[in-house]
Amino acid sequence: MTAGGALAARRRWSAAHPRLADACLAALLVLLVLPTLVIRNPEFPGSPDGWSLAVFALAAAALVFRREQPLRVWAFATVAGVAGVLQSDGSIVLAATTCVALYTVGSRLPLRSVVLASVVSGVAYTLAAVVAEGDWLDERGVPGLQTFAWSAAASAVGVAVRSHRATLAAAEARALQAELTREEEAERRVSDERLRIARELHDVVAHHISVVNVQAGVARHLLDADPDQARAALDLVRDASKTVLSEMSTVVGLLRTAGEEAPTDPTPGMARVGELADSIRQAGLDLTWTVSGELEGLPAIHDLTAYRVVQEALTNALRYGTGAATMVVDSRPEGVSIEVRNEVSRNGPHRSGGGHGLIGMRERVDAVRGRLAAGPEPDGAYRVSVLIPRDPA
Repeated sequence: MTAGGALAARRRWSAAHPRLADACLAALLVLLVLPTLVIRNPEFPGSPDGWSLAVFALAAAALVFRREQPLRVWAFATVAGVAGVLQSDGSIVLAATTCVALYTVGSRLPLRSVVLASVVSGVAYTLAAVVAEGDWLDERGVPGLQTFAWSAAASAVGVAVRSHRATLAAAEARALQAELTREEEAERRVSDERLRIARELHDVVAHHISVVNVQAGVARHLLDADPDQARAALDLVRDASKTVLSEMSTVVGLLRTAGEEAPTDPTPGMARVGELADSIRQAGLDLTWTVSGELEGLPAIHDLTAYRVVQEALTNALRYGTGAATMVVDSRPEGVSIEVRNEVSRNGPHRSGGGHGLIGMRERVDAVRGRLAAGPEPDGAYRVSVLIPRDPA
């Protein structure tokens, strides 16, 4: 196991058994400091003062509770350490437990409390050392003054550890949020793609199935009376069927995997609006239409949206109208304006405007930030008016 792996394993064990880890820390601290107390002064060989050892051991034992009560443990360790210094010959090594407690304070409490605890510890141990030495100065300077540096260092390490932990926690939180955001974005994209494909399929199928339905009815009506006209109607049924199959293949081809052959048919656009008008005329709609301006230059998605809107509006006119409709396509600098008007059949199905076709048109137009208005006019006609902008949404 590498050094990094061993350190990580120790951290995991310490996090899983905090009380036991702190007990081991206290025992280790006593074992390390005890020899220093024994040999602290050559003039006093043998065992150190029993009171000093007892106070230090008691302060070390209090470290077991340093995580739950960091400020109280620091206060107890400082009082015990100062008492030990006063009873000894001024050995500042008794401040070791206070330094550990200050590390805990730095890693868990606000900075103001950390600074105050560090200053109090330095002052308390310095004064205790001066009293134990009996003089403000010795051969090393002010007795116990180094405890200020020890206290500041222990507190600074604690603050650094706390900042590191906070940074790691923030990074983990950002990573988790990014993961959740990616999942939500992926789900949203999948949902949008499903909606787009469903809309494409509706637009393709609705138009051509309407043509098939109308022409099949014509063929049935004329089968005996006018076989040639019935045959022509069946030819239109066949052509419409082939067209819908081809366009459905193009739409569904978007779901192919990378290894499969992609469809090569161009995406429908306003350049094919003449073909669309001819097909709807052949289906039985008396359509009068005009185009002014150039239809080129629209972004691809806007071009497809305009085509699908025309397709849906003419299909609805064929299904619900009296057999005649007018369409005006006007290319303007701000976009392409489309208006389709038709008389509504009083005996046919009532069009409330809440069908999926109109909803699909509105969703398409909203997606490119266009404008759509649809509804009955005062003269009884049904009007669909759309503006598809030229600028990308």
